[in-house]
Amino acid sequence: MQKIIPLTIMAALLLAVSSTPGQEVSVFDSKHNAVLSRLQSMGHGYYSQQEWAEVEQAVNELMTDAVQRQDGDAIIRATVIQAMVLSDMRHQHEAAIKALQRAREIVRKLDGVDASRLFVKEAEVQAAAGNADAIQTLIADYKASADYDPQPYAWSGGTGPGDPLVLTRPSAAGQDSLPLSIMESALARASAASGETFPDTVMTDVQGHSFTMSGLRGNVVLVDFFARGWKNWEDDRALLRDLWGRYNVHGFEIVNICLERNPVGLELAGLPGRVVPGAPALARSLGVFGDRTTFLLDSNGQVIARNLRGQDLAFAVRHALGR
Repeated sequence: MQKIIPLTIMAALLLAVSSTPGQEVSVFDSKHNAVLSRLQSMGHGYYSQQEWAEVEQAVNELMTDAVQRQDGDAIIRATVIQAMVLSDMRHQHEAAIKALQRAREIVRKLDGVDASRLFVKEAEVQAAAGNADAIQTLIADYKASADYDPQPYAWSGGTGPGDPLVLTRPSAAGQDSLPLSIMESALARASAASGETFPDTVMTDVQGHSFTMSGLRGNVVLVDFFARGWKNWEDDRALLRDLWGRYNVHGFEIVNICLERNPVGLELAGLPGRVVPGAPALARSLGVFGDRTTFLLDSNGQVIARNLRGQDLAFAVRHALGR
């Protein structure tokens, strides 16, 4: 049996929970949804310390309420939001990891609570911090826990808008582990987190010219895994042309790597920089599947940041070039 699930919603499927009837849970759900809504409106912008303090207070109130009621599911949901704020938005990875580990200790003492979501979120945070060894240890801990289902999903695809990620569900009931599959993807991503050296590889562009990533050292490089038609890539096309036009003479390079299964006509797309009609082994080693992914590299080939968009990307390029 196969399930076709875009990677971008795999974690959402895992984290989705149904509300338990009861007044206390309804109040928690209302507060939980209000915090999520505020975080979505804030996105990755820049906000005052007062605004961050208000968000953190709201999250802490969620946690206090959940712990007082000894509601394991609510503790997990509150902690995942806390980790999102600390790691995804404020880049305070160590604080997020400590919060997730504390929550695991708390829910371990409660009956009937599946802590898989805490393992998965910690793997994602460790990936953002580039801690591959920590993810390997976490996977071993998860396999040894009561929450683990023995066999992972096998997966393939995810190379373009018409090629969704295919997860093959093991035939035996109760023998699948979607959390483990997501954690293994996080392990791949950890190899190219901020501060890590981007993997060296030989690629061939649409003109038939071969080059290596190490051969681009000395330049600030944007590696952009994309597929035509993806909105967040289309939204940045004009920006990328502008950045290329302004800063290529100052040492800015773009390596566009197409994730489409049949990348016909790339040479006519007018993309700035080098255009590569696919690098599946590199994409898989980096945990890149089914969604646009960017890596900004400094002149030494180290990752400055991943998945910058719009003006955040423009600012980072200018800063890296010292412009």
